[in-house]
Amino acid sequence: MLRIYTEKIISSLVLDESNVGEVKPEVKPPSGRDPFRELFLKHAGEDGKLKAKELKEFVLQLSTTELNEPLKFSTETCRSLITMMDRNKSGAVDHEEASKMWKEVKAYRAVFQQFDLDGSGTVDTYELDKLFSTLGFPVNRMVQTAIVRRYADRNNKIRLTDFIIVICKLTLMFQIFKDQQVKTGRPDSATFSMNEFLYYTMYC
Repeated sequence: MLRIYTEKIISSLVLDESNVGEVKPEVKPPSGRDPFRELFLKHAGEDGKLKAKELKEFVLQLSTTELNEPLKFSTETCRSLITMMDRNKSGAVDHEEASKMWKEVKAYRAVFQQFDLDGSGTVDTYELDKLFSTLGFPVNRMVQTAIVRRYADRNNKIRLTDFIIVICKLTLMFQIFKDQQVKTGRPDSATFSMNEFLYYTMYC
């Protein structure tokens, strides 16, 4: 059996919007129109859901329209977003899940921009501790080192698209640990069989 330990599990994985600074009021469309839904249906498949490549185009067009900034997410970033929001593990997101996902993306972007002081679209990795603390993740130095080695560039900077992947993984892994912790009834650890461990690591 494989056992994974943690110093402390966060009690909630829902982002507290009070941490992301002032949120500008959204401009509501004319009565009777729902641009988000219209755009969702434009990109969704026949099943009414978005897969990763469809989500990539959806986010690009939505961000260009709503934020005046095209968010050019990679397919891998979109896979991570789907995995985080796809509660029934269908491999795609429906309209409701996509709506919640977009709110999360905007919140994460707002936090990221607080630390992107020069507006370069990157954050110095030495700021990760403060950044994760702002989001409520108890990430220790060892985990931060692993994140830097995997996602930082040669200048020790991390881009928004990679930051989104990291947050998605952390969110999922904390939740998986918490769920498994309840099953095993241990206060500070969780026990996984080999197949469970492989399943969750591949899924994340």
